[in-house]
Parts: sequence; C-alpha cells; structure tokens
Amino acid sequence: WQELRDLLVTPEQERLQAIERQLANPALHVEEVARLLPEAITRRSNSDDRLGVALGPVVGEAIRTSVRTDPQPLVDAIFPVMGPAIRRAISNALSELVQSINTTLEHTVSLRGMAWRLEAMRTGRSFGEVVLSKSLLFRVEQLFVIHRETGLLIEHRTASGVQALSPDMVASMMTALGDFARDSFRVAQGEGLDSIALGDLTVWVESGPGAILAAAIRGQPPLSYRETMAQALEDVHMAHGTDLERFRASGIAFPVREGILERCLISQAHDAQAGQQGKWRTWLLAAVVLAAVGWCAVPRVLEQRRFDRFVDQARREPGVVVGSAGREDGRYVVTGLRDPLARDPALLAAAAGLDSAHLDAKWEPYVALRPEFVVQRARALLNPAATTSLRVVGDTLVAEGVASATWRAEAIRLARAIAGVATLQLTNLRDSAMVAMRQKADSLESLSIEFPRGSTTPSPGQEDNVTELASRIRALIADGTSSNIAVDVDLVGSADSVGTEQTNAALRAGRAARMRASLISRGLTPTALRATSDTSDGGANLRQVRLRITLSQQ
Repeated sequence: WQELRDLLVTPEQERLQAIERQLANPALHVEEVARLLPEAITRRSNSDDRLGVALGPVVGEAIRTSVRTDPQPLVDAIFPVMGPAIRRAISNALSELVQSINTTLEHTVSLRGMAWRLEAMRTGRSFGEVVLSKSLLFRVEQLFVIHRETGLLIEHRTASGVQALSPDMVASMMTALGDFARDSFRVAQGEGLDSIALGDLTVWVESGPGAILAAAIRGQPPLSYRETMAQALEDVHMAHGTDLERFRASGIAFPVREGILERCLISQAHDAQAGQQGKWRTWLLAAVVLAAVGWCAVPRVLEQRRFDRFVDQARREPGVVVGSAGREDGRYVVTGLRDPLARDPALLAAAAGLDSAHLDAKWEPYVALRPEFVVQRARALLNPAATTSLRVVGDTLVAEGVASATWRAEAIRLARAIAGVATLQLTNLRDSAMVAMRQKADSLESLSIEFPRGSTTPSPGQEDNVTELASRIRALIADGTSSNIAVDVDLVGSADSVGTEQTNAALRAGRAARMRASLISRGLTPTALRATSDTSDGGANLRQVRLRITLSQQ
C-alpha cells in the first residue's frame, strides 16, 4: 500500500512543492511583475478609463507624500512652467497698479473725486477701485474658444446687438497670427500671442493646455479682466477635459457648459455729468463728508469700546490668560492661553457685543491649576459615584462620602496623573459595602427573642423568628466574606429585676447560651457567635436575647 501510495501521490506533491517554491521566491515576483506591468498599463489605459480613475488617488497621495518629504524635486520639475506664469502675473499686477495710480491721480482733486471717496468709505472698497469702476468704459463683444492644437473653433459667443463675421475665419486668423509670432520672434514654447489692437477694438488672448480663449473688447478694459478670462478658461478645462481630448481626434465641436463664458461677456460704462456745480453743492458735499466721517468714526469708536470690554472680561475669566490685544490690518487680534475647561472666549466676545467677523483670536492650550478645574479633571478621570464628593485643599484631593473599595483602589492608582494633585486623602471616605452591611446589621439589632419569666427556653411561637434570624445572620456573614469585612455577632441575654442577682445572672447567661446553640443548630458557624450577658438593669419586663453586631475591615 505504501508503494502504491507513492506511485499515485508523489508526482503531484513534487509539482505542488515546485509551485510553492516559486510563489515563495520574492525575486521571481518582482521580475515577473516588472516585465508585465508596463505592457498591462499601456493596453489597459488605451481601452479603459477606469485605470486612470483608480490610479488618480494613488498618484496624488504619492505626490503629496513626496512633497512633504522633499519638495525640491517637484519644484525643479515645475520651475520651467511656473517661472513664465509668475513673471506674467507680476507684470499684469504692476500694469494694473500703474493704471490705477494714473487714473486715481487724475480724479483726486475734484468734486467728483470727493464723491467717489464717500462711496469708497460707504462700500468699504479702496478709492482706486471706485475710480477705475467709474472712469473705465469698455464692452466685451465676442468670445472665441479655440482648440489649441488644431486651431479649430469650439464655441463662439457674442454680446447682444453685435454683428459678427464668420467665427471660423476669426479662429483661423488667431491661430495663424500666434504661429507667426512664435516662428518670427523665437519665443518660448509656452509663450503665445496675448493681445491684438485694431483701433478701439482689442483682442485679448488667454492660453491653456488644451484650449485658447479670445475676447474681442471695444474700449479699454481693466487688467483685472484677464483674471476673469483665466478663471473661465480653467473652468472650461475642468468641465470639458475629456471633450477636449475627443475634439483633437474628431473635430466635432461641443457646447461649453452654461455659466462659464457668460461671466466674460461684460460691459462697463459711466454717465457723463455736464454742467458746473454751484457753491451750494460744494457746501452740501462738505456736509455729506462730515456726516460720512462721523458715520464711519462713531461705529469704530463703539467697536473699540466693545473690544476693550471683551479683553477686560477675558482677563478676569478663570482659565484664560490674555497675552496681547490690539488691532492689525483693520482687525482686532487677541492672543493668549486658554484651559480646555475654561469658558469659550467667543461667548465672552458675543456677550460684549463684539462682531466675531472682525476678531482674530489665537488661544494656545495650557493647564490651569485652579481648584475648580482640578476637581473637574479629577471627576472626568476617576468617575466617582453620586455618593462621593471631591474637593481640593492646596495640592491634596480630598474624597468624602461613600465609595466602593474598587473605586478607592483605582483612585489611589490614578490620582497622581491629575494635574495639580500631589496627594489623595481618603480618611473621610466610607466604604459602600461597609455602609450597606451596617444598615443590615442595624436592622438585625432591632430584633430580639423573648423568654418567659424564670426560663431559658424561648416563648412559644418564637421558633420561626429564630429561623429567620439565623437566615439573615448567615446572609450578613456571606456579604462580609465577599467584601473582606469581618462580622462578629454578640448574643446579649437579659433578665428582669425580679429575683436575686445570682438567679438573674444565671438566666442571662443561660438565655444567651441557649440562643447560640439554636443558631448553631441552624447552620451558623460557632466562631461567629458569642454568648454574653447584659450587665445593665433590664427593668421589670426585659426578658430577651438581642444582637450586638460588630463589623471590621479585614
């Protein structure tokens, strides 16, 4: 049978072992995956877009991890692209600044300029922005979205009332002019035609990786309009990236999503005011200026008072330490320290009537050692029962009331981890098990077994009471054993004042001994019961055995 088994099973086992050795060899895995991975990715990416969707988050996370580790390689890679873009942005910003300064200087010393200053104070804009908005006059008449690689027209929009020529011819002209400029002047690959001036008509061009946006503008637009065009072109690439790729192969135009190009079809004009202004207008304007100054200054004074009130309240708030308070760049700034248990300073600002939109508050966390905060931390960490109270005296945490032994042990272990606590005092803390057992013991001590005069045998009908008493004592001793509490039961025998003292002493001792024997016969441990006599004057009717129970922590 063994030979037959070897003949049947051994070849398969050898093949399985060979496969296991191949699977367990990391070098073979790396070599095989390296050989097949490029071809698999190429074929999959050509036939299915899901590979790009799946790899997108992985590649993005890899780039973020690489940048956090060492950003220099990414900076070196995008430097040829970012350099021209930054230079162009700086050039546009400087040109817009010069244009704003020139226009502002022209309208500074005039009644119209004063009116524009009032408008600037009322709206919160700068005087230069108001001047530009009032003095510039232009209209965007046509927009062309042109495919960058093929030069074909994708979308054409016109303003209302504008007669437009063939948009395809204009798109071809723009492409030809751009190619001519690059070939003639040897500009960089990423550079292109930015604008064309034809009398009072100007064509501005914004180029993207897949499309070009050209705007035919009549008049002199502000340089900030280029930012509007750039944003619109970015939205076109974001919304129609796939459509641009397909357009390169098919040449079939697609409609641009609504809302992208509409914000570029804008116009701006102002109404010319003729005539000389009378003196009364000058005085009226002066009054308006004074009213405007008061209108602007009074709220600021009131706001400053509210801020001062907030800072004063924050300085008095427990757990909050104000480091610095002032005004920077038109906003109120407060820095300091705040304990996590302290009241939120934002509530203090709201109570003072301070607008949170005008406030920058920076609070660093710290641990305040005020007693109320120390008690809150102790309660959060120790989680005491409702019957346990905590308070702080100096650096000592005092626990009072009733608590379990388990909580006491845990409190001793965790107390030093509480900030501001050096020692833990539990002398006034009673054990919950001891308190519960004491209540049961008091209830038992209220019971007694009655005896006839001159007899050590319980009165008739007392047997059931003795049985119940034995059961309750047994339960009390069991509770003490589980809680490490020793239970000692004294059976105190009493006698009335009738008869001689010698006879009464014998009755007291005999009744206690008789009760002890009865309880032992009902299953109680002899060591837990002691017979003793009541040495006090019992009175005429005191003929009984009562209990005196002592509890002690083991």
